[in-house]
Amino acid sequence: MTKRHHPYQSPYADLLTDQRYAFATRLAGETGLDQSQILFAYLQITATVASGGQTATPTQQREVDRRFQQFLHDAQPE
Repeated sequence: MTKRHHPYQSPYADLLTDQRYAFATRLAGETGLDQSQILFAYLQITATVASGGQTATPTQQREVDRRFQQFLHDAQPE
């Protein structure tokens, strides 16, 4: 039996599409943050990890997702 490797799919991929505002609105409702805070944080993290103006590699995307998840976790009320 051959294992199939599926390309990495970010759970936050919608933040890089035309659905970004709707997705940020949903995350805002879950975290208590404003949509603009979510969008800015995601783009800032992406720019930091995937520098050079190119699309993030799968390894870089996993790091973006890890940092963004931590950002969302830290924003949760105690």
